[in-house]
Amino acid sequence: MRNLFFIATFAVAATCLLGGCERKISDANLKVIRPDMTTKEVESILGAPNRIETAPELVSKEVKTLPVTRYVYIQNGQKVELLFFGDRLGTGSKNDTPAITGTFGK
Repeated sequence: MRNLFFIATFAVAATCLLGGCERKISDANLKVIRPDMTTKEVESILGAPNRIETAPELVSKEVKTLPVTRYVYIQNGQKVELLFFGDRLGTGSKNDTPAITGTFGK
């Protein structure tokens, strides 16, 4: 029984090392994303982005601003971008939708 456990563990590890654990993002994953989610919550669903872009903060003594961060996911030539304000996902053009542009659908 113990040998069976080690063989199964080795098989899973070998599969991951050979590329079987490559992230596959779908539009179904994107539908789970909601406004006001944190970057960590989004990463737990979609994985780490391919690229993170940050805009410089505006400098003002009167107005405090939040840093703007764009998460960029690229897969099979298609690109999806998520826009965060501070550590929270913003809203799209409709207030009940997250700030996501692009799709992984065909």
